[in-house]
Amino acid sequence: MQNRERNQIFIISAFVVMLVATVVAFCIAPAGKTHRKKAPKKEKTSVSVSATTTTTTTTTTTTQATTVDERGNTDSVKKLVALCFDDGPSDDTTPKLLEGLKKRGAHATFFVVGENIAGNEAIIKNAVAGGNDVEIHCYTHTSFLTLGLETSKNGILKTSKLIQNATGKKPTHVRPPEGALNDETQKMIKDIGFDIILWNVDTLDWSSRDADTVYNKIISDGADGGDILCVHDLYSTTVDAALRAIDTLQAKGYKFVTISELEAARDKFVPGRIWYSGHEFYNIGSKENAALASFKAAQSTTKVVTDASGNTQVVTEAATYNGTTDVPITWPSDAKKQP
Repeated sequence: MQNRERNQIFIISAFVVMLVATVVAFCIAPAGKTHRKKAPKKEKTSVSVSATTTTTTTTTTTTQATTVDERGNTDSVKKLVALCFDDGPSDDTTPKLLEGLKKRGAHATFFVVGENIAGNEAIIKNAVAGGNDVEIHCYTHTSFLTLGLETSKNGILKTSKLIQNATGKKPTHVRPPEGALNDETQKMIKDIGFDIILWNVDTLDWSSRDADTVYNKIISDGADGGDILCVHDLYSTTVDAALRAIDTLQAKGYKFVTISELEAARDKFVPGRIWYSGHEFYNIGSKENAALASFKAAQSTTKVVTDASGNTQVVTEAATYNGTTDVPITWPSDAKKQP
C-alpha cells in the first residue's frame, strides 16, 4: 500500500516538474517568433502606404528573331523602297518631283540620259543637294547590245563626267537601257568601276500614262520591302502617282531611299554586281547572273509602240528568267562560277 502511494506521489511530482519546465520555456522564448515554416512570399505589383499607392512595373524585353533570306543575309531592308526614275532630267516634270520628294523627306534615284543633261545641270545639282542619287542610264537611249562594248563604254564614261561636273559627285551605278545585258557588257561595266541596277517591279508607266494605274502598281507591287521600282520622271502622270504612293506607304512605315542607301543597308558596294532588289543581287560571273543575262539576250522581243499622239517607238522587252529554263551560257574568261 505504501509502495502504491509512493509511486503515485512520484508520478504526480514528475508531471508537475514537466509542466513547470514547459511554462518556463514558453515564457523565456523570444516574443513574436514561431518555428513554423512560412509560405513563399508573393511579389506584389502595388503597395499601399498611408493612402498612397506605389506601382512597380516589370518590363520584359523580347529579342525578335532575325529574318534571314535564302542567301543567308539578314533582312535589313524590310521597310525600304527604292524609286528609280529613268530617262530624265526633264525641265518640265523633274523639278516638281524633286520639290515633292523634299517636302516628304523621301529620296529617289535618277538614272539620267547623258544627252539630256545640257541645259538641265541645275536640276540634277538640286537633286543631289536634296539627298537623291543621280546615276547613269546611258548617253543616248540605245541598247548597249546594239551599240557594242566600246561605244557603250564611251557613253557611260561621258555621262559620268557630265554628272560629276554638274553635281560635284561621281556616279557609281549604271542602269542599262531596257535592262539589256550580256556577259561581256557586265564585265565591261565592272572593269570601269560601276555596278548594275535593274529592277524587280516594272510599273510600265511609259505605257499606261495613267496616274491611277501607276499608283496602284507601286502600292500593290512595291511594298514588299527592298523593292527597286522602274519609273520615269518624263511623265506628269508618273510624278503625281509616285508622290501619292509615297504618302500612302510612308503612313504605313515605309521609307523611300536611294540605291546607295539601299545598298548600304544591305551590303557593300561591289563593282560589277547586278541588283534586282534589296533581296536579289549577284556578283559578276555568278551562275545566276550569267544565266539570266544569256536568257534575256536570247529571249528578248522587239515591238513597235504607238503613243496617244501617234508617235511610234521601237521597244525591246527582255524576258524574265525563271531560274529553270535551259539556255546557252557563255562564261566570261575570269568568271567565278559561284552559286
